[in-house]
Amino acid sequence: MIYYIAHWDWILKNSRFDIVKDLKDEFKITGITPVENKHFFLEESYSEVINWNYKREKVLDIKGVINLRKIIKNCKTEDLIHLFTLKSLIIFLLSSIFIDKKTSVMASITGLGFLFANTNFALLLKTILRPFIRYKINKNIDVLIFQNKSNLNEFVSYSQFSNKTLLLEGSGLNTEALKTKDSFNQKLKVIFVSRLLKEKGFYEFIEIINKKANDDRFEFYIAGSIDEGNKSSISVVELENILKKTNVTYLGEIKTDSELYKYDILISPSYHEGFSRIILEAGYVGLLCLANNIPGTKNIIEVLQCGTVVDNNNIEQFVKELDNCEENISR
Repeated sequence: MIYYIAHWDWILKNSRFDIVKDLKDEFKITGITPVENKHFFLEESYSEVINWNYKREKVLDIKGVINLRKIIKNCKTEDLIHLFTLKSLIIFLLSSIFIDKKTSVMASITGLGFLFANTNFALLLKTILRPFIRYKINKNIDVLIFQNKSNLNEFVSYSQFSNKTLLLEGSGLNTEALKTKDSFNQKLKVIFVSRLLKEKGFYEFIEIINKKANDDRFEFYIAGSIDEGNKSSISVVELENILKKTNVTYLGEIKTDSELYKYDILISPSYHEGFSRIILEAGYVGLLCLANNIPGTKNIIEVLQCGTVVDNNNIEQFVKELDNCEENISR
């Protein structure tokens, strides 16, 4: 039995969905996650889905930790546990206190996320957790998988992890499902695709739009949803107010494989990524990509030659690069 564990059901759906389908004939794979979004229908890929009642909106849900503890106590020696995200890893370490390790355990660190953000609260939390993580991680985790070298080095230094590490840049694309561009729109369509989080650069994108408010060469779009379980998410009221004041079209969630090709330029002012799937998709589809210069984005843009990076989320530089895109595109 393979157990996929994530603190959010979206994680077990996004990019893991196709992998599980490919493995399903050879392995029984159980997804352990809070079941929040019924439309994901995880049961279509996973052999079984266990509803882990964890409240994501809390910094730490003690009842959720206890719930996971009850689940992992029933794992057998021959089983494999695969954790996704740093938060799921930390919750797992808390849940496994005073439980003898029986199974092989690996964790995919898809980005260092909130814990390594540049905020006072994140710094305090990181300092408090460091002794516990250093004490537990080598006892409970066999393999850590990272998506870029910078994240690997930073977390290994922080946690003093000494077991096996792997570097896997992303989880690949189903290229057969992606519809590619064959031309650019006369008025260039500029899109932001992400959960609507502060750390994903949502406010920077709005600032870029406002800088180009009177420029009729561009149309601006936002694709993504509010993440009510995340303290970094904008609120419904904030989004409504922004849409009233800003010349932007809100699309909600889109199917990137069949809809992304309709747009021309992707802007990603994210502050941290493991390996940006949306930039990988956009570059393959044929969009020009403008992104904050961080690990997990620069390599993709350089290899695919699909755009440029901007240092330190400099808004004026984003605007300049946007103008360069318009000048260099042949329609």
